[in-house]
Amino acid sequence: MFGYIYETTNLVNGKTYIGKKQGELDKTYYGSGMILKQALKKYGKENFEVVVLSTYNSEDELNNAEIMFIETRDPTYNIAKGGTGGNTLARATEEYKQEVIAARKLGMKNTWSNLTEEQRKQWGENISKSKKGIATRPANYTHSEEVKQRIKESNLNATKPEGWVENHQKAMDERKSIPNAKCFKPVEVNGIVYNSVAETCKQVGISRPTLHKWIKNGKASYVN
Repeated sequence: MFGYIYETTNLVNGKTYIGKKQGELDKTYYGSGMILKQALKKYGKENFEVVVLSTYNSEDELNNAEIMFIETRDPTYNIAKGGTGGNTLARATEEYKQEVIAARKLGMKNTWSNLTEEQRKQWGENISKSKKGIATRPANYTHSEEVKQRIKESNLNATKPEGWVENHQKAMDERKSIPNAKCFKPVEVNGIVYNSVAETCKQVGISRPTLHKWIKNGKASYVN
């Protein structure tokens, strides 16, 4: 068996969700739909039941079956047509679509299920570039004043444990008086020795996190 189609039912109101999953049956898996997740949080997982509708031996069969079951059973919690790619808000109400669009305009974090195929591709490329130390934004990029204000408000409204601010400030003050010796140590990359971490990153064209990974993996090393 390659995978199966399942139906998750809300035992309180009878609303359902159709999904697919590769591998063996897992009754602890209720689905990844955004509206379903909200319902699980509201009603509690103990009020949901998962039933297997059918099993399949290939990915194509599984994808086609998901589309068919969603179309014929019309599950309340599904907002996509199923299968792979395409419009992930195809079955969503107009109100929900507008909420998602508004959230994106405000710069809120997108979830994978809400992204278009092109956005998913771009996201993947950005992650790949980031891991290689390649900038994904222009060199002169700066946040807009609106974004800066949202970040500031988010930090101010964040819930922190009692005494966190004082302890954090104390730790920062202590760190200022202690120089990071490793930042000023020579670094060797591909047989070339650079005077410091900063110079290495500048000359080689990589970020500090990438350089630290190189050092950890033996691709670069500090020079004593």
